[in-house]
Amino acid sequence: MLENSRLGKQFWNVVKVLGVAIAVYLALTIKIWLTWETDEVLQFDYLETESQSDDELANLDEIEDHWTSSVFFNLCSKYKNICEKISRAWNFTDKDKSTKFAYVTYLLKKLDTNITRGNTPSKALLAMLINEKNWARRWSANWTTVTINLWWMKYDNEFFQVISHEMWHIVDLWWLQWTSNQKSQNFTEFNKSVFALDDPSLEYYKYSRASETVRKSWMTKEDFCSWYGMSDPFEDFAECHNLYLNHHDYFRQLAMNNSTVKNKYNFMSNLYGWKYINDSEAKYEDWTNSYRVWDTTKIREW
Repeated sequence: MLENSRLGKQFWNVVKVLGVAIAVYLALTIKIWLTWETDEVLQFDYLETESQSDDELANLDEIEDHWTSSVFFNLCSKYKNICEKISRAWNFTDKDKSTKFAYVTYLLKKLDTNITRGNTPSKALLAMLINEKNWARRWSANWTTVTINLWWMKYDNEFFQVISHEMWHIVDLWWLQWTSNQKSQNFTEFNKSVFALDDPSLEYYKYSRASETVRKSWMTKEDFCSWYGMSDPFEDFAECHNLYLNHHDYFRQLAMNNSTVKNKYNFMSNLYGWKYINDSEAKYEDWTNSYRVWDTTKIREW
């Protein structure tokens, strides 16, 4: 009996030691997971399993054909919170007003519908300035504001694509944030550490970049959505976003032939639940899989 008692005590002592060891290991593991940047986030592979959604977004053809001041008035009465954010530095015609404001409203409502965590993208946009200045910069965006210069734009579809590109900078910087107090040292904004280590954008950046200023050595133009997207991780993000929303089938085609682009395609698909705006009928069949445009916002439909 005494021997059994001693064995029992020794057994439970061993169990306690193992329990403490496991607890320490888990604590260290959790600490490391919270402290260090992860190499990848598991994403659902839409290219392998995707099927056409019954809830596919409507086409821009829904916008009214009859352009009058009443169309503009009705639009801004319905979406007053959006129209109030838009200012203009040149004279609008009735058609200009209706078209430009309809495009902005259409895009923001689609982003609001399909990006649902936290505040909506339309709330993230505090102001949009539309001007027409000779040789001024075509576009710019920061965390809350977009400026678009129409002097460079020859057709409305380009304007819509520029909005898609620029709004993604706001979504990227303002909306796609997480909660870690620790900041990335590899990806900064003008050398300021502003991105939390668990910021989802960092996973996208790391598909093709070692840091904000350094592309991974094995990357080529085929790993990006455009030549312009090679300039920095933020433009890469915005360029692929425009392809995903407005030239979805072309983006999908590129993703099927390049593993890095596939990661970027799946990243966007996971954010949007595989919803997008336009398949696009541009003549991509004339382009090889290695071809890349300079700027996705310049792509026209034929």
